[in-house]
Amino acid sequence: STQPITSADTAGKYLLNRCCALPPLHSHLRWHPSLKHPSGYQGAALVALLTHAVTTKPMSLHRTWIQADGKKADLDPPRLLLGGHTKAGTVCRLWPDEYVTHGLAVAEGIETALSLAHGYTPVWAAIDAGNLSQLPYLHGIENLLIARDRDPAGERAATACAARWDAAGATVLITQQATNDLNDFAQGSAA
Repeated sequence: STQPITSADTAGKYLLNRCCALPPLHSHLRWHPSLKHPSGYQGAALVALLTHAVTTKPMSLHRTWIQADGKKADLDPPRLLLGGHTKAGTVCRLWPDEYVTHGLAVAEGIETALSLAHGYTPVWAAIDAGNLSQLPYLHGIENLLIARDRDPAGERAATACAARWDAAGATVLITQQATNDLNDFAQGSAA
């Protein structure tokens, strides 16, 4: 019951207000206009299909309750994975596999990945530092751009991922923004 994201819907407005590029209509990121939160709240939410990075097997859903003004819904927590599912080893393919030929960009969070997409595509979201740090080298991808979060976990994750891909022979670049993540930087630059 999810829908593709367009600039006219709540999800598109949320992402555009967060200085994000919109993913293709057949992205693994979609939205639901009225998804129920465990607290009882019902409202708009981004819904990210998480698939295994190598096998592409669907593993879980990551949901983020949002508002059109670019803020997350006032919930605790505003982001949730499906209970009882695994996220280890997964990514959200913001740009589907057919876009991934010789290069790929990756970030921890969805909004950070979609900020990076203003300058580079295709891009995927690893969802968190643990998944980014474990992202395996994907055969045939010659270039990897990592949007590094500037916190201790983000620094370690980007370094571990870069080392693995470099050892496999890929060219690896890592963002160098001063703020925590690329989305924070993009929002600060737009202000």
